[in-house]
Amino acid sequence: MLFTFACIGAVSLASFSAQLTSAFIYACIGVCIGMFILSSSSKKAAKEYPELRIRVPENAENSPEWQQWAQQNGYKLNEQGLWIKGAGIFTSFTEIRFVGNELLAQECVKLPFGVNRFALNAPIMIGKPVRKSKIKALNQLLEQWQLPPITLN
Repeated sequence: MLFTFACIGAVSLASFSAQLTSAFIYACIGVCIGMFILSSSSKKAAKEYPELRIRVPENAENSPEWQQWAQQNGYKLNEQGLWIKGAGIFTSFTEIRFVGNELLAQECVKLPFGVNRFALNAPIMIGKPVRKSKIKALNQLLEQWQLPPITLN
């Protein structure tokens, strides 16, 4: 009788192990497909919509409006002079920089083999709800500067 229970247990364990292996293989396939879609669509967006350029008042980066907005919205200045929000692998982050009287805003998709940068308002599905909220916040700043709002294309 003990032998029978041991045999049943071994068969059940083997069956469970096979199911676990199949689940792992399908998960790996799903991750690969997701990475391919993320990579190809963000690469296409980077080609077609490289950056969002907004004319801003002179010396806007040093203005109290910008400093307060950046702090409230979680943007941090790095060593290269970029204001960055967010980070992490397989996620996106936002880069804002000032060049002359222009604010340049890009969404950046971080992949294991590089970063694809495209305009914050590019008309693609990647991170659309998050980018929409970032644009809404940016429009609040533009309103303070009495500039027209931007839209998510």
